[in-house]
Amino acid sequence: MELRDAILTRRSYTNYLDKKVDLQLIGEILNLAIYAPSAGNMQNWNIVIVDDDDKRKQIAQACLKQMWMYQAPVHIVILNKKPDIQRMFGKKGDSYGIQNCAALAQNILLLATDAGLASCWVGSFDKDAINGIVGAPSTQEPEIIITLGYSKDKPVSTRYKLERVCCFNQCGITRKDFGFFPLEKHKIKMEEMLKKESKSLVEKIKSLFKKDSE
Repeated sequence: MELRDAILTRRSYTNYLDKKVDLQLIGEILNLAIYAPSAGNMQNWNIVIVDDDDKRKQIAQACLKQMWMYQAPVHIVILNKKPDIQRMFGKKGDSYGIQNCAALAQNILLLATDAGLASCWVGSFDKDAINGIVGAPSTQEPEIIITLGYSKDKPVSTRYKLERVCCFNQCGITRKDFGFFPLEKHKIKMEEMLKKESKSLVEKIKSLFKKDSE
C-alpha cells in the first residue's frame, strides 16, 4: 500500500473480530514506527504491548469504561519518559515529550493500516491506573493507548475541505490559486478502484460456487 493510500484509508475502529494478531507483525510495525522524529532525538517513549486478557479488560475499565477496547486483541501503551526529556529541555520538555509520543503513535496507526490491521487512538484514561496495570514507574507517564486488531466493520468519517483549515501567512487569509484538488481527486479515484475490486471479488466467488454445483 502506498503511503497516501494508508493515510486516506486509516480510520478509528471500535468493533473488532475475535481474531489474534501475530506478534511478529506487531514487532515489524513497531520496529519501523520508532523511526518517528523526536525533539533532540531523545526518543523518550517506552512501548508496552498488552495482549493479556485480564490486563486488556483492566485497561478498558481505566479508559473511562470504554469496554469496546477489550475486543481488540492487542493494546499498545505509549509511555512518556518525562525526566529524560525534561533534563534536556526543562519546562519545554513537557510539551515536547507529548509531541514525540504523538509522532510515534501516528506512525503506528499508518503502519497498522498498511498491514491490514484496524486501530484506534485512545487518549482518555486514568494515568495512575494505567501505570499500575502495566507496572510502569511514576517517572513514566502514559500518553496514548492504541488498540490493534481486525475490524468487524468499516467506519466512515469525513474530513473538512483543506480550504477550511488552511491559511497563508496569517489566519483567515486564503488563496484561490492554491492546489486543493489533486488529493481529493486521488481519493475519489481510489474509492472507485476499491469498488471495482470488491465487485470483481464477488464475481469470482459466484463463479467458484457455480463450478462446484456443475
